[in-house]
Amino acid sequence: MSEIGELLANAKLDFAPSEIAWGDDGLRLVAFGLHRTHAPFKTQKLSVLNTDSGEIRWSAEALDTTSVVISSDGQFVAGAGGDGAVVPIEEFVPFLDCNEVPRDEREECERFNQEEAGVHIVGWTPPPRRIWVRAMDSAIVRWRLDDPDGDVRHLVHSPDGRLLAGSGKSLRILDAVDGSLKSGFPAVVPQLPPVYTRDSQRLAVADATRVVLVDVTAGAIRWMTGMPAAITAFAFTADETALVVTTEREAFTLRAADGDIRETVALEDPLPGTVVTALSSGGRRLLRVGSQTMVLWDLSDGGRRFSVPVSGAARVRFNPVLPEIAIASADGVKVVNSLLGTTVWETATDPLTGLAFSRDGQRLALGGQGRQGSGFLRIHSMAPTSVSSLTFEGPVKKIALTSAAAPLAVAAGHEPEAKASLFRADTGEPVLEKKLPGEINTLEFSPDGHHFATGNTDGGVRLFRTDTGERRWIVAHTAPVEAVAFLPSSGGNDDLVTACRDKTTRRLAREEGDEVWRFHHPQPVTRVATSADGRFVATACADRSTRILAPDTGAELAVFSHDGKLRAIAFNPQGSVLATGGDDGAVLIISTATRKEIGRSQHTRDVTAVAFSGDGKLLATAGKDEAVHLWDVAAAPPKKVRTLTFPQTVTRLRFHPSDPQLALVNDEPGPTVVIVDPTTDTELARLAHPATVNDLAFSPDGKLLATACADGLARIYPGRR
Repeated sequence: MSEIGELLANAKLDFAPSEIAWGDDGLRLVAFGLHRTHAPFKTQKLSVLNTDSGEIRWSAEALDTTSVVISSDGQFVAGAGGDGAVVPIEEFVPFLDCNEVPRDEREECERFNQEEAGVHIVGWTPPPRRIWVRAMDSAIVRWRLDDPDGDVRHLVHSPDGRLLAGSGKSLRILDAVDGSLKSGFPAVVPQLPPVYTRDSQRLAVADATRVVLVDVTAGAIRWMTGMPAAITAFAFTADETALVVTTEREAFTLRAADGDIRETVALEDPLPGTVVTALSSGGRRLLRVGSQTMVLWDLSDGGRRFSVPVSGAARVRFNPVLPEIAIASADGVKVVNSLLGTTVWETATDPLTGLAFSRDGQRLALGGQGRQGSGFLRIHSMAPTSVSSLTFEGPVKKIALTSAAAPLAVAAGHEPEAKASLFRADTGEPVLEKKLPGEINTLEFSPDGHHFATGNTDGGVRLFRTDTGERRWIVAHTAPVEAVAFLPSSGGNDDLVTACRDKTTRRLAREEGDEVWRFHHPQPVTRVATSADGRFVATACADRSTRILAPDTGAELAVFSHDGKLRAIAFNPQGSVLATGGDDGAVLIISTATRKEIGRSQHTRDVTAVAFSGDGKLLATAGKDEAVHLWDVAAAPPKKVRTLTFPQTVTRLRFHPSDPQLALVNDEPGPTVVIVDPTTDTELARLAHPATVNDLAFSPDGKLLATACADGLARIYPGRR
């Protein structure tokens, strides 16, 4: 399988790209750089490339291009600078008729005709300076606007694609469709590229020592705030309620509402001789590059977190999504984790002149100069790639993992017939396959990994050995089995607990499948969970109730009710807390010791998933309201610590067994597993899938993460990022 850093596309160019810009859709990018010299001019080449193949769609010549940006829909590219090629100024010197000159002058006449007569270039006319917008597909000009004085140094499209901000000697806001002036601010002289808010309603700019917030809708300045020193970088915070502004020695947090400075942080050991300064998305981290060192600061306290040696004129970029920094220099490229400073990927290359991450953070484009003098642009994958996979003929519905020197995965599919496939998780090598009647609703590995169990729509619960595939036993129920769970025991002979639509929960002995006890519910049982210490069994019933049962006898210990169908139940690893979630939007947080509700996470719509962290201190709850609530359940009473919001419903949650990582599944706008650090809200990885993700699981040791996808692939990924 592929690895991080895999080369996805390679393009040969007749120039070395110094700047690279990606479209939001990731389908095309623009690269431009020095092309050739027409004394006294150094002209540039601008090329639009397909990112999947590296094919050049079109190219154009330019001069002194100061900015190139792509519209949010990826349909148009805008630029500022000399628009077109440098045109030669020609002079014609007439030829002499050497037959009419004296014989002793004919040699000189012939030399004159060869060397001085004819058309000569006596100068060059630069192209007119303009702001221009062209179609990405065809290079057709949408509009041009003269900029003879070169006022514009930076161009920025609004997120909605309707406006284009041009800044330099003044600030102008233009209509992106026709180039008409919407508003202008001649007194504002921005030194850095402007920044829009996500709703395109506000625009922040910075001149030498002032931060200015513009109300785009009203076409007016909302506020100005002076800084005590020259501004080196600025960015909106993630929630856009504040702006982070840095100077050489300090970082300031300004309220976006009125520009008041609400916090000042001194930078620990500022870097002298800085040549590059950059802020991460959301303004949490600051990096600066000197002649030999790149340094990163955490702006929560101004602490200097780590430094990385660099060679020569290094270029750096923050990954816009993942906590990574790409460093390009004459020696090659290195991608480091911006939380730890550890190297994610590095490779030696020909000298690099430009780099840029795609907007989704999944790819890195590198431009440079080849040994033969030609230019190149290469696109590398930055996405965490799968370790292995197994192909099914239809959608993969369920998946589970073991931990071992040779870890195993078992996955279930239904088309063209139900089967459970066991395979090596580290290589994808098939081990065995079991075809079963009906459909497989649930499957689980035993804690020791020696067996796996399936629960089917035919009512059968089956236990298989993982080494030989031998079926140890089958126990028939009178209706579809919805869930199974192993009940941990001190002797390692873990029994199995079932949830069935025949209104029963049963404990089955692992050795022969003998029934230890059976508990009857008033309605079908849809879910079952066991505590890791083996002290409790919890069930979810169609009567909208959760019951806690004694594992030895099956006796009912407590009942808790919802006002809607139950969707999720889970114990924390210590077995001291049970969480239940339902269609009423409520998650009940229950103490198993007192068997009383100790907290409640309330969503405005149906609950879709609940999960506890490996240390049992955090509870994550997800709902159709597109929110994930995080609760500190170690506190008494439990308290909500933060809410993560997403543009779509999170359908599944899984915590890493030991690391601060939370995996979330969503299907819109594209099927994705997102892995976040729940303590900082930082996104650590994004696993794009081509179809709905039906299930996911970490291995017990946390080394692997598995996904079951509707595209027919069971995928295994590294468990840590």
